[in-house]
Amino acid sequence: MEPAGTAVTGRTACRSRLWLPLALIASLATVAEAAFTLIGLAIEDAATREVVEGSTLSKGLQPVRFLGTVGVADRLLDRPSLAATLARHLHPPLERYHIVARDDGAFDVNDQTALRGSFRLVAHGVNRRVYFCQGEFRSLAHLLKLSGGMVFTLEYRDIRQGDDSAVEISPQLYVRLDNIVARGILKVIAPLLSGVIDRRVAGLAVATRVIGERITRDAEGLYREMRTWSDVDQDDLDAYRRAFLPEGTSR
Repeated sequence: MEPAGTAVTGRTACRSRLWLPLALIASLATVAEAAFTLIGLAIEDAATREVVEGSTLSKGLQPVRFLGTVGVADRLLDRPSLAATLARHLHPPLERYHIVARDDGAFDVNDQTALRGSFRLVAHGVNRRVYFCQGEFRSLAHLLKLSGGMVFTLEYRDIRQGDDSAVEISPQLYVRLDNIVARGILKVIAPLLSGVIDRRVAGLAVATRVIGERITRDAEGLYREMRTWSDVDQDDLDAYRRAFLPEGTSR
């Protein structure tokens, strides 16, 4: 017969041998759960992962090119409300497009007709960004009403456009609809939804090109024009001056 202490020690060692593999498996599962990446950026946001992995529609969009530099793109992306104000004034089809900063760091977006929701920056790297959006969208004379979440990624780089410096932005969208019925008939509405997305992005692309050219060609003239706009926020006006005008330019 084994001494009592020896039996206890043996059982303890056995339990240790059993727990070590289980602990290793649990650890690997945790790492796998955390190792979600988009465009090379680590994503820890659960809502973003849910949309991407359960997307009802994903779509790579045509690259958008405009005069300027990556620095210009970063400054505009850092100030979505400023970019929206410029778009409203420089591209009339977007005159109802508004973006307002919230206290929690997110942004409310509303075009006063078909789009209403919010978005926030999820991850940011060199020349790369990931955003999460949620809200509702109406189209086709408001017959098509959809709600859900969307993730869009942006990758951008400096290029040459003739003799000018330019930027190329490559967007990717992931859409997850809330409505189970809508998801079930996605094959039917997918062409319609895809066309709506293409038209929306085309409008934003035109506005981006107009904004980039004005800032590149006549940043000071645009600033003087902005000072006459009744809807421009003073913080955005100051941000524009600091970002795009020579140091020391008066307010």
